[in-house]
Amino acid sequence: MCGGVIFPYKKEYREALEKYYPPEQIEEFERTGQVRSLYWQKSNPVLPVVPKADDGQPSTPDILAWGNRDKDTPFPQTGWARKDSLDAGKWDYLRPEPVVIPVTHGVEKGKWFEIKNGIEGVVLHRGDENRVYMITDNADPEYLEVTHHERMPALIDQPDIPWLPSDPALQA
Repeated sequence: MCGGVIFPYKKEYREALEKYYPPEQIEEFERTGQVRSLYWQKSNPVLPVVPKADDGQPSTPDILAWGNRDKDTPFPQTGWARKDSLDAGKWDYLRPEPVVIPVTHGVEKGKWFEIKNGIEGVVLHRGDENRVYMITDNADPEYLEVTHHERMPALIDQPDIPWLPSDPALQA
């Protein structure tokens, strides 16, 4: 899968990020110019989302909660949606809307990699609340070998994965 991401911080994200993170963490995002979101972090993880527009017009990303870790919340209790489950219609009752998750880096099992064109995702709506789920597919042999995980993010137009030697923040 992909348990964490990095995406560029933008001033227009601040208000949305304030719903999920304390002020000192937002200051860190502003200082570093990037947002780190790990699904299993203490605070609520988030992902940026852009609607999949058919008209070719660029859309401004929104920030949404990444999946659901609370059994009492009316969303699937996970952060990922299997591509084969979506294709089989198992999520249809939730009316998933396809989106692009415009992130630049991902991490799984401590192995960081570059993401060139984003990850496929779906947004689910319940009442006034929206959540985003990262789409996963069967891991290719290289991803399986490096991460030892059988699922990988559905990368958009990216046939290869540039693996990084360490956390991107530690690289010169």
